[in-house]
Amino acid sequence: MTKIGVGFIGLSAGGGWASAAHLPYLKSTDKFEIVALTNSSKKSAQESMSKHHIENAEAYDSVEEMVKNSRVNLVVCAVAFFSHYQLVKPALEAGKDVYVEWQLGATTKEAEELTNLAKEKGVRTFVGLQGRASHLISTLQTLLSEGGIGRLLVSQMSGSACTPETGTKLPPRYSYFKDREAEGTTGQVMLNIYIGHTVDYMAAVIGEPATVSAELKTTWPTIDLVDDDKVLETGITKTADDYVSLHGITANGTTYTYNMRGGDAFAPDEGFAWDIIGDKGQIRVTGSTIMANLGAEDYKIRIKVHTTRKISDVELDACLDLPLAAQNVGKLYESYAAGDSLCTFEDAIQRHKFLDGVFQAADKGKVVEI
Repeated sequence: MTKIGVGFIGLSAGGGWASAAHLPYLKSTDKFEIVALTNSSKKSAQESMSKHHIENAEAYDSVEEMVKNSRVNLVVCAVAFFSHYQLVKPALEAGKDVYVEWQLGATTKEAEELTNLAKEKGVRTFVGLQGRASHLISTLQTLLSEGGIGRLLVSQMSGSACTPETGTKLPPRYSYFKDREAEGTTGQVMLNIYIGHTVDYMAAVIGEPATVSAELKTTWPTIDLVDDDKVLETGITKTADDYVSLHGITANGTTYTYNMRGGDAFAPDEGFAWDIIGDKGQIRVTGSTIMANLGAEDYKIRIKVHTTRKISDVELDACLDLPLAAQNVGKLYESYAAGDSLCTFEDAIQRHKFLDGVFQAADKGKVVEI
């Protein structure tokens, strides 16, 4: 079988999301092969190839040059979303399929322009909203499709982000998370990322939100800049919100509530609770973090039947035999290789528009229709 040639944007020698979440799958599969890399410079790309033992690939100093390589079938962009538009556009114009990390663009307008260009070029696209690929989510989808809890009535989700950058310890690479506003973007950077990921997998289970009301709050007004547990600077002012409360109705009439706060969970295995309530029963999901896109080893699903009051544990679907961060990302690649796409650019537009609605609802204090 001919391998799908990957041209990678943003696989650095110094670690980061690309090496933790993408590389384990790409190095283990016989379906894909990294054939080209581009980073901030050609030298940086060469260093990354050496660090990660990537052979039979070529290094480039620009996307424009990389996409001229006929071996590149799929361009993967795994850098901060501020530069997604300018990096992804040349790949689309060259007729390459594209995988972009969430969020698709810095604004909804950028995301729409990239989506329209992809349609014009007739290429396949997918976006890194990998939570919907989680074995947790596929298990819940099956339970609902089987009708065990009857007609869906209410979804109540609450949890902690459980990452240092959403609490009081901010790594230098995420220094922009502290700011409520960032030039050239809409919404709030940190919340765009975290709400986008979590609401996306919620919608994959209970349906797309049709309305939203929102309350946002900054609960950690000062933070420390920390690198590998070394405190670089203390008492830095943070204006970004880190508490989110959402409420609304889905297109299928389900009432949903969603609460997420930054920082650590109450206890290691008590960072997430999700009740999905129907007219015949109820599903409860628990685990250590609301960030199912990142995954956790302790997710648990139980189902209760109203008439018998019997509570049963549910076995989760199998996940890929990969490090935790790579499991859901690997499933996105698997989906693409099979001729499908779990999360297209069009899907990402839905999430962008939902986020626009969230910030409008919070600013104006009213219910917004999506």
